[in-house]
Amino acid sequence: MTTRDFMQEAQAQSFAEAAKLEWYQQRVAAVHDKVSAYDILRRHGVPLKQASDNQEEQFKCPFHGADNKPSARIHPATSESPSHAWCFVCREPRWDAIGLWRKFGGGEMSFGQALAEIEREYGIKPPEMPEVLSGPARDPAYTAFLDLHEVCERRLQLARPDYERHNDMLGFLTAGSILDKVLSFVETKKLTPTKALGVLEQLRERIGDKIRA
Repeated sequence: MTTRDFMQEAQAQSFAEAAKLEWYQQRVAAVHDKVSAYDILRRHGVPLKQASDNQEEQFKCPFHGADNKPSARIHPATSESPSHAWCFVCREPRWDAIGLWRKFGGGEMSFGQALAEIEREYGIKPPEMPEVLSGPARDPAYTAFLDLHEVCERRLQLARPDYERHNDMLGFLTAGSILDKVLSFVETKKLTPTKALGVLEQLRERIGDKIRA
């Protein structure tokens, strides 16, 4: 590789990283605009005394075991920060809606996976991925993979009422997890686009069966 080629590649990577950061910032802002830390706590059965999302309050932390004396506090959103919670015992960085989602998930899921799950759960349409992040799109198999992934994502969201009707929300969450993992595996080159297409074809059929049942 010549020096010129190296510099051009480095510049392209830098531009891609900047585009990726902006894309994630847009997605995070969309989540914070629609989902609060209060919403995530209530979704997981944590009792809050106040009905309003605009008031501070102390609550029992669900993460460090018995908490007879409430040791966590939730704070409403301000112009400088989204709503978030913090525990005086856990002493971890404050948990916004996304942080709480990951915490309730055991803390093992990636940030991107948590974002995708929240977007799916609350019907948030993420901004379109910048073209610069689809560098491998010159490969027809990768392009086909992205197209089918989008189809499966859309069909899964539309099929949610059918999963609920069949009392199969575990199946809904499992399908969403497969979508997230397959995308992650392709982006990290742990799975080829061609093999990933086969996985998505099976998933699309499974979702279709749920709709037709």
